[in-house]
Amino acid sequence: VGPPAARPSLRPLGRRDAGPSSTEAARGGADSAAPEGRPRPPVPPFPALPLDGPVDALLEGAKELLASEPGRKVQALAGGGRFESVKGSILSTVFGGLSLIPAALLDSSAYTPRWEFQIDMFAAELAIFGLVYRYAVREGDNKNPMLGLGVLGAFALPRALFMVQLPAECTPLPLECGEPLGYFTWGMLAQIAWQLFFGGTALLGSLYGLERAFGVGLIRRFSSVDGQAAPPPPKAQTGFWV
Repeated sequence: VGPPAARPSLRPLGRRDAGPSSTEAARGGADSAAPEGRPRPPVPPFPALPLDGPVDALLEGAKELLASEPGRKVQALAGGGRFESVKGSILSTVFGGLSLIPAALLDSSAYTPRWEFQIDMFAAELAIFGLVYRYAVREGDNKNPMLGLGVLGAFALPRALFMVQLPAECTPLPLECGEPLGYFTWGMLAQIAWQLFFGGTALLGSLYGLERAFGVGLIRRFSSVDGQAAPPPPKAQTGFWV
């Protein structure tokens, strides 16, 4: 008879043996930690771009700045969740504004008061986009790139339609403007296409900057667990027998 088989140890794994939990991994900041010496993976729906490395370096520098003593004081003053939203709005405006420059210079109404007003209002829209995007694409949702593109389309399409200027020959009730569709003329369709390009370019830039910031840990995604509201207290019974 051979020696008895060794019984498995019932001792719980220590911190060194056990891997990080899902909650700890989610709170780590970065969506996907890249191996040392290798660039981070591309952000869906974008392919690998030459500017990924420089952009990540700038974002990591901003992250280190916020990790300093003055940066921690600012975060403590603003509050954790609110400060994450502020960072998202600022980065969305910066990346979207930089992406908007070429299209803005090609606009037929460039350097006019109306053009300047539209750019200013669009900057405010980019800030709101960064705020909404962080709450819409939450932890675990970033695996589906169509969700982020859906948020982008929800901002780009209504703006493109609102920016259409109707020709003088349109008649109301029912709206009739001319060829080719009656409701839309060729000129109106061209305006929609241009505004979709104009707004979509800027919003894609914002989406790219936000996702790279999530990747390096500069911004933390909104967590459904952390943001879950507390259940309401039970209602006191006020019936006849109470």
